[in-house]
Amino acid sequence: MIRIAKRAAESDLPVFIMGESGTGKELFAQAIHQESPRADRPFVPVNCAAIPDALLESELFGYVEGSFTHAKKGGKIGLFELADGGNG
Repeated sequence: MIRIAKRAAESDLPVFIMGESGTGKELFAQAIHQESPRADRPFVPVNCAAIPDALLESELFGYVEGSFTHAKKGGKIGLFELADGGNG
């Protein structure tokens, strides 16, 4: 797995890590990120299982103020934009 992770870090392709809970997926993701050319950019882990289906879209893509009931004043930056270096 370490050899595969090192190869993934050298690649410019997205990496999708699957596995059972508690198997160290996020540790591998962080290691790949730290060894990649993007190490100076934000690392934003996303545990999709922990986000309710109804909120997944707004968490990943963000929203503007007034988009829905109880939306934060001023809106919220999405995780995709945050990972791309956005700062909301």
